[in-house]
Amino acid sequence: MGGLVKAEFRKIFSTSLWWALLIPVALLGFGAGWLGSSIVALIDAVEQFDRAVPLGLLSVSMSTNFSTIFAALFGAMTFAGEFRNKTITTTYLTSNPRSAVLVAKLIACSGVGLSYGLANVLFASVGGLVGAGRDFGGFGSLGDWLSVGAAAVLAMVLWTLLGVGFGALVANAVLAIIVPLVYKFMVEFILSLSLIESPAAGISPYLPGTAGNGIVANLAVPLFVTAVAGPDEPNTPRAAFEFLHLFFGGSYGHPWWASLFTFLGYVAVFIAGGWLVSGRRDIT
Repeated sequence: MGGLVKAEFRKIFSTSLWWALLIPVALLGFGAGWLGSSIVALIDAVEQFDRAVPLGLLSVSMSTNFSTIFAALFGAMTFAGEFRNKTITTTYLTSNPRSAVLVAKLIACSGVGLSYGLANVLFASVGGLVGAGRDFGGFGSLGDWLSVGAAAVLAMVLWTLLGVGFGALVANAVLAIIVPLVYKFMVEFILSLSLIESPAAGISPYLPGTAGNGIVANLAVPLFVTAVAGPDEPNTPRAAFEFLHLFFGGSYGHPWWASLFTFLGYVAVFIAGGWLVSGRRDIT
């Protein structure tokens, strides 16, 4: 297995895909961090609060929820790209059984997904410092920042693994790119809007995109409200939470760990589906 994992890392780093998709992750992280701290500075200029406004927590949530699509695309293309380049035949013939190839890709891609997650949090931190002029108040407490950062890294890794499973399932480079983009930014967005105030509104937190976003957002939003409202947090109106979730992802009243387990279910389904289909697919 060690040899297979090394081979997968060699394939990854011999192409430009991994760093080409890393660039927008870093830019989104920096931009979200800078924007968040700049807004805090603007708020402070208009009205002085008696406590810090940790908008940096929400900035990480925003950058993560946009950046995870690049991790998913990377994971999907590592498998579907082999079918496009017709290297999958050699891969399978020299790496029996086929399931071992899937496991090796999952291990290698999780490492890259980890680097994407760390880059996202790092650049969001740098952007926040640049926008705030080295003022750490916009990051919240160290514990809150580390918790949200860890959730962001975890979410990035899981989206990468889901992408690998999806790529193994469809084995088509075009579908591996178009379907995740269209679903996350169009289909689920429209579906979520249609569910608002409907009898089926309760299923919204269990949709794949909402669950994936909720890993970070359902942690960051309550921490932000608690930091801003202080002892009055229990009296914060529901509308305030829903407004924040509308922009930064997640669902009101849905714990982050529930989103995590929901999304883990989707990851498991796609990986299992990719394993079943790829094990029977004709590679000639």
